[in-house]
Amino acid sequence: MADRRLVVAVAMVVATVAQGPAGGFVYDAARYFNGSLALFTDADPVREGDLDFRGVLTSVVHAPAALAEHLLPGAGRYAVLAVNALLVAVVGAFLLPGIAGDRAAAVWVCAPLTWLVAARFAPYPLMDLPAVAAFLTAVWLALREPVRWSLPLAGLAAGVTLNLRPAYLLPLAALGGIVAVTRRWPAAWFAAGVLAGSLPQVVFNLARGAAPGLTPPGTAGLAGFQAGYASYVVRYDTIEPAAGAPQQFYCDPSLAGAVAGHPVRSTGGLIEALATNLPGSALFLVQKVAAALAWSRSTPYSTTATAEHYELAVPVVLIAVVGVAAACRTPGARCLAVLAAAVCGSLMTSATETRFALPLVLLGVAGCALLVAAPRPKPLRFAAVVLFASAALFAAAALGVAHPLPPGPATAAACAANG
Repeated sequence: MADRRLVVAVAMVVATVAQGPAGGFVYDAARYFNGSLALFTDADPVREGDLDFRGVLTSVVHAPAALAEHLLPGAGRYAVLAVNALLVAVVGAFLLPGIAGDRAAAVWVCAPLTWLVAARFAPYPLMDLPAVAAFLTAVWLALREPVRWSLPLAGLAAGVTLNLRPAYLLPLAALGGIVAVTRRWPAAWFAAGVLAGSLPQVVFNLARGAAPGLTPPGTAGLAGFQAGYASYVVRYDTIEPAAGAPQQFYCDPSLAGAVAGHPVRSTGGLIEALATNLPGSALFLVQKVAAALAWSRSTPYSTTATAEHYELAVPVVLIAVVGVAAACRTPGARCLAVLAAAVCGSLMTSATETRFALPLVLLGVAGCALLVAAPRPKPLRFAAVVLFASAALFAAAALGVAHPLPPGPATAAACAANG
């Protein structure tokens, strides 16, 4: 079994590396990489890596690749690809099969599906792959048969995940709730692990003269900024490097009109805006999740709305729907559906990008593996559920991307006028 997984992992690394490195790093990828590179130069890592708003560990993740770039200019792109290829292999050959029950057949489902959805992230020094790998490590350790060290390490991985990507707060809270219900008092070890994983950020905050919190000093301001966009933006894409503006927004004119006169500036304000604009806001939230699953060949980046195609929407939506449906009907695996629902909650409360749906799709991959590892569902009923849910998501995605703004910054007033 171990030999088989190793062979599969090597094949995944080779296939991922064969894509070739990115031509260069721009936007968020450049900030992350420059923050790591600053560790080996005279540059300020805080300024280069935006560490007032990003977790302190984001500069550590790509430090090996940055060191390669420092020692041999031009090598960093290849090192980023190689490290990320290893993460793709670990997720597809080890973590997801382990979450799906550690059966041999699960590897043959998880490996190719993981490569299909995750390998395209490998050329870029973003936080999507490191964060999802840490999150799935926490899930695997927390849900496995309990041993003395599994819960503290699960909490440690959860703390690291939160530092790399605070948007995982809801899924991690759901995981903590599952641990508390299923493990009872040993769940305290999970909480201790979370604190241990967050210690670097606490130390960093104290060194900067900020409050000793578990998140970067600017998190509250960033959350308010995100809430403002989340109140009317269905989806946000970063356009692949081009001469024009890199922002591509898709919005809901109705919701934009409702908040244009009194903009949302906090999470509480977002909840109030959504609650006071029912039932339209309910459809809006579904559109956000559905549009985040409408992937293209460019994901994790995109093109302008007029040139965008959604070649991967069908397989990505089917993976998510089949996986969640399989988890819902499999005793002992319904926690995967709970975690998937929590990821959907995160997508609903942010200016959602397609890359933010990566944990939802990978949880779906683990769910798909349950179909070969658990008793088969009644085929006609299961197929009907999958087809109905998939059709609903495709329809919601089409509605969600029906009102794109011209490339560039967005405002609620501009979106309302775009209806």
